[in-house]
Amino acid sequence: MSPSPQHPARDTIPVGDVELHDHYLPALPAGDYRIEVTHTLRTGPDGGAGIVGGPFLAVQRFTVRAPQVAVGTAAVVARQPPDSAEGRFAEVLPHVVLGDPLLPWERPLSGADRTTPWLALLVLTDDQIAGGTTAPARSEPTTVGAFLAADPDVLKPALSPEADIGPDDPCEVVRLPTAVFRQVVPRLDELRYLAHCRGANTGDRPVLGIEEDGLFSVVVAGRFPAAAPPGSPPEARTKNIVHLVSLEGHEPLLRPDPDFRGRTSVALLSLCRWTFWAHPDAPGHFRDLAEGLTRTPDRSRAATREEMWLRLPSPYEDADGTPEARREVARRIGAGYVPLPYRIRSGERTFGWYRGPLTPVLPPVVDRVTTADAADSLLGYDPARGSFDVSLAAAFETGRALALADSAYIQELTAFQRAARGLADTLYHRATSSHLPPDGDEGRPGTARTAFAALLDGPLLATLGTTPARPTGNWSPPAPEPAPDDPSRDLDTFLRSDAARRAITRALDEDDGLKGHLAPVVDWLGRLLLLQGVPFSCLVPDGRMLPPESLRFFHTDPNWTAALVGGALGIGARSSRDTLQDQVVAAVVRTKAAESAAAHRDASRGVPNGPADEPPAGLGPVGGLLLRSALVAGWPHLAVRAVGPDGRALPVLRMDHLSPSVLLCLFNGVPATVELAEPQEGFRFGVEDDGLIPLRRLTTPDTGPRPPLGEQLGPGVTFGVLDHLRPSADPAVRVLDLGSLLPALSAALDRAHGTALGPLGPADLALQLVRVPEAIRFDGPDGDRFPAPEGDRG
Repeated sequence: MSPSPQHPARDTIPVGDVELHDHYLPALPAGDYRIEVTHTLRTGPDGGAGIVGGPFLAVQRFTVRAPQVAVGTAAVVARQPPDSAEGRFAEVLPHVVLGDPLLPWERPLSGADRTTPWLALLVLTDDQIAGGTTAPARSEPTTVGAFLAADPDVLKPALSPEADIGPDDPCEVVRLPTAVFRQVVPRLDELRYLAHCRGANTGDRPVLGIEEDGLFSVVVAGRFPAAAPPGSPPEARTKNIVHLVSLEGHEPLLRPDPDFRGRTSVALLSLCRWTFWAHPDAPGHFRDLAEGLTRTPDRSRAATREEMWLRLPSPYEDADGTPEARREVARRIGAGYVPLPYRIRSGERTFGWYRGPLTPVLPPVVDRVTTADAADSLLGYDPARGSFDVSLAAAFETGRALALADSAYIQELTAFQRAARGLADTLYHRATSSHLPPDGDEGRPGTARTAFAALLDGPLLATLGTTPARPTGNWSPPAPEPAPDDPSRDLDTFLRSDAARRAITRALDEDDGLKGHLAPVVDWLGRLLLLQGVPFSCLVPDGRMLPPESLRFFHTDPNWTAALVGGALGIGARSSRDTLQDQVVAAVVRTKAAESAAAHRDASRGVPNGPADEPPAGLGPVGGLLLRSALVAGWPHLAVRAVGPDGRALPVLRMDHLSPSVLLCLFNGVPATVELAEPQEGFRFGVEDDGLIPLRRLTTPDTGPRPPLGEQLGPGVTFGVLDHLRPSADPAVRVLDLGSLLPALSAALDRAHGTALGPLGPADLALQLVRVPEAIRFDGPDGDRFPAPEGDRG
């Protein structure tokens, strides 16, 4: 696939907005090309000059490549309805979103202009497909050579494979009976209205490895899905099969009365395929799934805000009258702890309270965490109740285990520690040497070598060249410097001094060698602060905290992440001196790791850095959510937006799929409002339940208020799309008749706008058929954070 050209749509379009364009045409369509250059040499004056040696010719051949018989799975960004989804989809026009905005227009169709796509999206049922009975989508795997081989019963396309496609290359084929082809395949003059280009800001979406430039191409089906008739039982459902097919080579058939030349079926290349089920109920509909997140796990009632924190349901109440032991359990569970089996060093078995980094409360900062050099120093014990708190000790060991499992990180850390310890030694010896000027001298040399070089000036050389004078007194050697009373204490005092810390910080910022060692360490630790690589069992130690079809909010415990980083940093110390030197440097490393974590998502998305004089973004209190739902699998590009108490959008630090059905989101701040929405590039097309669409504004008035484009023109200003279908004896086959629909829709829009708008384009039609992306919003009480913040009751 050809790479998408750079485009600022990803970041210049406001989050939640979308741009529609008729098409995005490549500079050259795909195909084999040749460039010829001729040159003629003449002799003599102009006019009567003779040709020397005849004209010279140079030929350069090249191929503009584009998918022809297959597209990669990464090319498909979204399918609507989602693969294997179930819902009330009868009034939805299926569509596919492609990551390459050029793809539908990269191959030309004979008899059509460049704005006509070579792709079409077909909606079919099982009885409308010939062959392929073993595959869910009824496609048949084959090779290019076998597909193009002549068949007396199957009409094949007049397709010329390009130079990079061999006869043994694999492909997928779907065969349609000729009667079905005539019913459901768009006409040549209709194709351009069933594809468009779309721009959207991708900042509120998971980073799934696609080339995000904010532009997408969309191919829309011209047929509504088949569904059970009104009055059918709720369990009734109809399987629909969707194929994205190539029409290249089938141009003669794309007319109202095609000639199939005696064949009984037509073979089409299937580039993408999926299935879904349409039925009266909507268990897989976005709205039903989203509203289900607001209910308790047994779906018996609406969940309270307290129940939407990430924690176990408590069997006891923290209330007067509850026995103290049970009340303590309720407090611990309410603060996010889980009781887990624990074996102490002496071998006895007991239990320990464990809380991961995702907590329902925001605990106070524990200063000793950043100076801990062993997990045991972070183990908590309550002598009154005989219970252990193993949370921070487990975090320290988790960081150490993740670091030791990454040999590249260990090499970078070791090299950095060696350089940093060498710097600390140099600074100490420089500060205590009697051979260098005192610290107060701003011009003092940094090393003995530079100090000696400073002495080699003109007067010294002149003095060395004169005859030495006879000594006047007896010479005695200078007394040696007294040894320090306590060298370790002097070194400790120096390393803890502000001057040493400033010098080390300055070296980490300015010294090229030390900065080079620091950068990969900081980048690795920044990802660790975002909990990348941390096992899911450490994040959610009990599955009951995150049941199926649930949404849970949390704070990130800064003590847990500090212990995690401490375990990853505290490797390689061989002495107390190494430990102390590492602790001095660690403060700077932790600060820079936090800056790296704050900028990690932007860096992974290729967002350019801010101005050089702008300070790097800091890492504040981190809030987030965990979503375990079919929404994650059905809408992999689900949009998640968080707004802080000040009304500003909170930066997304991390948004990743931990599994096909679990989504983790971290925000730089604690949100007051969180919204889950269908992605802008994945919204639906279709009609309302009554077959009508609300007409939308295509222009803005020259005077007066200027309503936004795409706004509904008003209540009751509608148009009946289902009045313009191709004639069919089967009520389940509802295919748009664009030759009738477009003129009627254009006239209705002219009347609604009060002026002639001119011919409609593909983007205009898409705007009228769009069904606004559905969303669900969670607000905090009285505009406060959601859920309501609490103190640490643990």
